[in-house]
Amino acid sequence: MAKHITGYDEKLIMKVINTWNDDEKLTWEALCDELIKIIGKRPSRQSLSSHVKIADCFNSKKMLLKSGVKETCVVKPANLKIACQRIKRLEIENEALIALNNKYLEQFKIWLYNSHLKQITAEELNRPLPKKDIQIEIDRF
Repeated sequence: MAKHITGYDEKLIMKVINTWNDDEKLTWEALCDELIKIIGKRPSRQSLSSHVKIADCFNSKKMLLKSGVKETCVVKPANLKIACQRIKRLEIENEALIALNNKYLEQFKIWLYNSHLKQITAEELNRPLPKKDIQIEIDRF
C-alpha cells in the first residue's frame, strides 16, 4: 500500500529530484526506488505524479537532463565543488519555483476573471476560513 505523502515528504522528494545525479536516468520508477531510503516506504508513481509540485519539479528536472546541460563547474578543491553543487541545486529549485509561481499566477487570473463574472466582491473572497481544522483542506491542494 502506498504511503500518504505529507507536506514534509513533498519537500524531501523535491530535494531528491533537484539533486538527482546528471549521469543517472530520471524516471518515476527510479525516483520511487530512491525514495524508499528517504521516506521509509516506496510511494507509487501515481501517488507522486498526482502532487502538482512534485510533478512540476520532476518535469523541470527531466527537461534539464534532456537538454544536455551538464555541470559547468570544473573545480579541484572539495569546498568549491560543494559550493558549485549547491549553486546548481539552487538554480534548479529557483527555475522550478518560478514555473510554479507562473502557474499560480495564471490560476489566480482565471479565478479573478470568473469571480468578476459571478459578481463576487473582494469582501466575499477575503472572508476568513471556517474554524474547523483547515489544515486537512489545505493539504488536499
